[in-house]
Amino acid sequence: MSELLQWDIKLLEFVNLKLASPLVTQFMLFITDKHNWYPFIAFTVVLLLVQGRRLPHPGNRFQRTNPRVFIFGLIMCVLLADQGGSFLKHNVERIRPNRDETIAPLLECRLSTAGRRSFPSNHAANSAALAVFSSLVYPPVTVPALLFAFLVGVSRVYLAVHYPSDVLAGWLLGSASGLLVWFVLKKRLGWLGITGFSNLFRYRQHQITGSPGEKWEEKNWASLDGYLVTGYILPGSEKLVVFIHGLGGSFLSRALLGEKLRSLNGASFLLVPLRGSDGHPLGVTSGGTDEVHDILGALRFAVETGYRTENIIIYGTSMGGSAALKACSLAGCLLPAGIVVHGSFSSFFQSAENRTGKAGSLLLKFLMPGPAVRSLERFRPVNWLCCLNRGCAVEYIYADGDRVSPPGDGELMLKHTVSDICGLTILEGHSHPTGRNADGNDLVSALYNCFDRIWAEGKGEFQ
Repeated sequence: MSELLQWDIKLLEFVNLKLASPLVTQFMLFITDKHNWYPFIAFTVVLLLVQGRRLPHPGNRFQRTNPRVFIFGLIMCVLLADQGGSFLKHNVERIRPNRDETIAPLLECRLSTAGRRSFPSNHAANSAALAVFSSLVYPPVTVPALLFAFLVGVSRVYLAVHYPSDVLAGWLLGSASGLLVWFVLKKRLGWLGITGFSNLFRYRQHQITGSPGEKWEEKNWASLDGYLVTGYILPGSEKLVVFIHGLGGSFLSRALLGEKLRSLNGASFLLVPLRGSDGHPLGVTSGGTDEVHDILGALRFAVETGYRTENIIIYGTSMGGSAALKACSLAGCLLPAGIVVHGSFSSFFQSAENRTGKAGSLLLKFLMPGPAVRSLERFRPVNWLCCLNRGCAVEYIYADGDRVSPPGDGELMLKHTVSDICGLTILEGHSHPTGRNADGNDLVSALYNCFDRIWAEGKGEFQ
């Protein structure tokens, strides 16, 4: 008998015999029986799917994670670990200690098993795969998840159905499986998905909360249809940039961008919350059609605060840019000096089809509320461009890697723009604007140039 096997048997005897007690036995029998965990698993799946309607952003206790992708990942973890363990068992053909005629008499065999093969422990592999994957996706559950995997592994040794080395091999196999599944799915875990995206039109979403920093001043104003909102302003010169965020985004996502731009041109920067985001009392978005009231309310607040319309520029990303075009077409005396549209759609459902395919776009229409679908089908930002005052400049920024709103959308917008001042900038190596690519040097430079062209046309260079 090899020295390694002797240590394996000694550790098995210690756990099986020295730690024995009726209470520990009952606990280990409960832990090792997978049927006892089915109700807990079912409850967790239902909770994830229900809570998936409201996806938390970074800054809350849990990272923003698509629960459906997480559940799919758990299934993949079990399949990979269990099948890998079964493959090794049938090739190693090690006999379980409780079925080994020479080892079993030395132990207290408390559990009967149908199978004879021992290496590795599938219980240990499956529990470790679930624990590692869950810990990587939701770091706050790391301790209980790893403790669960540890207890499952120990229970198999305590009940004499596996050697310690079987459990150790199972843990290693499961950990590798969980890590592999996480590596494959980690990008998709942050995606809303079609169901999650449709929930933007049904349920209030968790957003980044708190203040953007000491430099920013909290302000309250009313949207044009009377809703009291809370935003922030970064004081600077008499020039003002009004930021309008995209669908499912946060108005706080451009705080650092505002600070960078102020260091370049000295302009003030106003962060405007739209319906469906924190800072706004309305819990769901309209996709851009009703956000016009929020934009016009912010413009009215800016004018009442003392900013002159010829010194105001709106910077709108994604849906925010499309809504800004409609808002400025209806602005009247609130018309700003110009608009910078970044990655905005020319057709909402065409952008959805660009991202998810035709089948995904049809599924999105099926899952979204009917009134929102009908409203967005009629909403074409290009139709509002002919109503825009020719004195309001329009600058378009699109990225060559944008799958949602490709540069072709910008070219279409530019073709229909009647403004005396307009232009199109293509950002190379960029994708659709989100909170993750909000303040890169290329974007800052492009925005600075767009603002410079708009303000210089009416008032000369920056003061």
